[in-house]
Amino acid sequence: MPLVSVVVPARNAQPTLAALLDALAAQTVGPVEVILVDDRSTDGTAAVAAAHPLRPVVERGPGRGSYAARNCGLAVTSAPVLAFTDADCVPAPDWLERGLAALAGGSQLVGGRIVQRRRDAASRWERYDRATYLDQAELVPQGFAATANLLADAATVRRLGGFDETLRSSGDLDLGRRARAVGVEVAYAPDAVVEHTPRTSPAQLWRLHRRLGAGWRELARRAAAPPWWREPALRVSLGWVVELVAADGPPLRRRELLPVHALVLAARWRGRLLG
Repeated sequence: MPLVSVVVPARNAQPTLAALLDALAAQTVGPVEVILVDDRSTDGTAAVAAAHPLRPVVERGPGRGSYAARNCGLAVTSAPVLAFTDADCVPAPDWLERGLAALAGGSQLVGGRIVQRRRDAASRWERYDRATYLDQAELVPQGFAATANLLADAATVRRLGGFDETLRSSGDLDLGRRARAVGVEVAYAPDAVVEHTPRTSPAQLWRLHRRLGAGWRELARRAAAPPWWREPALRVSLGWVVELVAADGPPLRRRELLPVHALVLAARWRGRLLG
């Protein structure tokens, strides 16, 4: 039996998948089982997986999004520990070792640190995404961890019913809420590090933030929530964004970031109001 199963949902991940598999092959603990759930890719994702020396288990996903794909991985493993990451991520060699140590300390759900990949010639779109998205140190105190870097006791995830497959976004938030409702808190492990590739274009940012808005809409429909016009995620100030971007590298002027910020907020409103 593997010590840990790494579950990776993948859709059209051919450009980034080999780097992820290389990083998983270099982990400092084992045995490790890698389950790649190919969620109806139309590129060479399956071929990359089949050719890689790591030989991951490849499952065919239902084509209903990443949370349904993760549940497919959960269904075929018997490992006592699950680790979740994404096909555009590159874990550090000691990622699993550090995450397992956090679980051994008594936690049942652990969110590791997500580091955004840096490029000197990054555009303002990339700088915005790099500075404002996937700050696990900010998310864990809110009661959940992004699935780009989440380790969990497998029995706990099964007891919670896995991920909600009807959600296209915010399934990690939903899992954290259900965990907290039964007394399970998410712990933060800053030394369990995964590197993530930021988005680089307006189209990529629009798709991401519209999906986030739609996820918040669905969660608000199910439970008591503040009125949509009072949601903090829909009222992010440009000044706060300017400060985050400046802390992450050379400052950018407000007029440079304003079009990016306007697009992001419009996408969130679009998803929140219309799905």
